[in-house]
Amino acid sequence: MNDNFSNQSLEQARAGFVHDLQGLDALRRRGLQDNNDQAALREAAQHFESIFMNQLLSSMRQANEIFAEGNPLNTQYTKFYQDMQDQQMASELSSQGSLGLADLIVQQLSPQGTENYRPASLLSSPSFTEQLQQRQAQSVAPRENHVERYDDEPVPARIAALRMNEEEGDWQADDPVAFLERLAPFAREAAERANISPLPVLAQAALETGWGRYVIPRADGESSNNVFNIKADGRWQGDTAATRTVEFDGTVARSEQARFRAYGTVAESFQDYVNFLQTNPRYEHALEAGKDAMRFVEQLQDAGYATDPEYANKLKRIMNSDAMQAIRERFGL
Repeated sequence: MNDNFSNQSLEQARAGFVHDLQGLDALRRRGLQDNNDQAALREAAQHFESIFMNQLLSSMRQANEIFAEGNPLNTQYTKFYQDMQDQQMASELSSQGSLGLADLIVQQLSPQGTENYRPASLLSSPSFTEQLQQRQAQSVAPRENHVERYDDEPVPARIAALRMNEEEGDWQADDPVAFLERLAPFAREAAERANISPLPVLAQAALETGWGRYVIPRADGESSNNVFNIKADGRWQGDTAATRTVEFDGTVARSEQARFRAYGTVAESFQDYVNFLQTNPRYEHALEAGKDAMRFVEQLQDAGYATDPEYANKLKRIMNSDAMQAIRERFGL
């Protein structure tokens, strides 16, 4: 084996390994050398970009955690190795200049990058202020025509998907308490029709939509308003929305494409939820539970409403949450 090639490969691997402490120490020593400050600045900037990118990947993992609830593969060991992989990926991507953040840092901190620097005294001078005002006036002048051009254009579908019928208001809130508060009137009405407790109804809406954050969109981008994720079988004659969903075969999770019911308003979703339960004989025992919320969710899972083996336990945790307790006190549920 070629020793030179082996040593070179080892050095390349060590230089790109995010947990290599020798590389960080070498970076510190290069920063102390006056004749190599530009190279040290470049490497430090890349290291900072790596940290930033790792935070970005970490935020993406956190946003995806709701889909991992109840997954038997989602263990602390999996999260540990995912974290290591994300850190290494961030290090490699930053070395390739994927974000361009390192270049901006070098440009800002490099002595050669101060050629276009404007001191505060120049910025506050009358001549510079007059030039700035002239440019602003020129950019504002055609604004009237610009606004008229957009007056007749429709609202983007992505924005429309986040809103409901004006008479119902915006039900997708930023926090669990606000989400439950806005859906509580619909849940109370649906529960009265079915003669059941409104607590599991609210809990299902929270679980199925991730507290309103993940409502299935239609093909045109508008919201399906399906807060219970009821699938569109052969009996459904209304609108539909297709998406990929995670189903469980025992304890094994698998992804599949499925079609779900779509409604004009969230009120229709609650109404159809009651009809769905009352017209399916398999939910007879669940409806017989009446106001017993805990027994209702257990019977709901036994009837096969969801394939997730932890479905009932998740609903119970939501019903026992601080957010639900606050809504119970506020609405007397």
